[in-house]
Amino acid sequence: MNSTHERPGKLSTGIAGLIMAISGASLWGISGTVASLLFIDYGFPFTTLVSMRMLIAGFILLVLWRPMFPSVKRSLFLFYSIVGMFGVQLTYLAAIYYSNAPTATLLQYLFLPIIMIYETFLGKIKFSRIIFLSLFLSLYGTFELITGFPFHSSPIILNPYAIFFGLMSAIEAFLYIILSGPLIKKNGTVPVITWAFLIGGLFSLIFSVSPSYSYFTSVTFSRLLLIISLVLIVAIGGTLIAFGLYLRSLRYIKATQTSLAGTVEPISAAVTSAIILGIFLTELQYIGGLLILCSIIIMQLFSKKVFLSDEAEITVN
Repeated sequence: MNSTHERPGKLSTGIAGLIMAISGASLWGISGTVASLLFIDYGFPFTTLVSMRMLIAGFILLVLWRPMFPSVKRSLFLFYSIVGMFGVQLTYLAAIYYSNAPTATLLQYLFLPIIMIYETFLGKIKFSRIIFLSLFLSLYGTFELITGFPFHSSPIILNPYAIFFGLMSAIEAFLYIILSGPLIKKNGTVPVITWAFLIGGLFSLIFSVSPSYSYFTSVTFSRLLLIISLVLIVAIGGTLIAFGLYLRSLRYIKATQTSLAGTVEPISAAVTSAIILGIFLTELQYIGGLLILCSIIIMQLFSKKVFLSDEAEITVN
């Protein structure tokens, strides 16, 4: 009798968790499109958005949760905050700046194959046909995303800076995951993320103060209000709310299901970029993106090894 009453409850909480994970991933994709809107229509400096996003999110987290500083060697946490957190934010937004949200998101998702290679090299997982298939799909998908081969006259259809920052964002995301795992396991997610946002955001001012001053001194007041509103959408909706939904979903569904729901992010970025900005990729670029997503799904469904800590992946974007 009890089991018949428990199943609907488990089903409903599972659906709720899945909705939370999909909603969080969708907000990340939408925030990428909003960032692209700021860059294209308002000429907003991407370094300024990096600083404002990290500092606003970090300050709100600090006020709401008041987390203690992580119990870790300060030089190590400083390295994580700058190389990991600041690095992944900078390269991702730079990739959007030089291309668009769906392309930047898909390129960043290559951090999963990089983690797979890393853990294979360390002997944590054994090389298999599944791993080979995942790596092949991700590499070929990246090739199509960059070149649109063979139906394009130019050998490379992306801005070289977009390729550089996109691939660097994948490497930075890989470093972020590797560095954050032990820190989060020992101190919890909120303290690590909060202080990393604040320290990384303060460090980012080195690169953003000058362009920020030049930009804001030349913007009209009416235009400024709209710009600030868009920045808040990125910093709050696309960071804090997305983070909260994704984190809460882990209470109700498995990490694998959460990771699979995360693949909605580039889809959300592609759909909203098309609707809001009229940005479309070529047919073969869409196929390339689909291949990258397929490689990620294969990794999550068929690999016996969990590549990420449950919470380390949450704030890559």
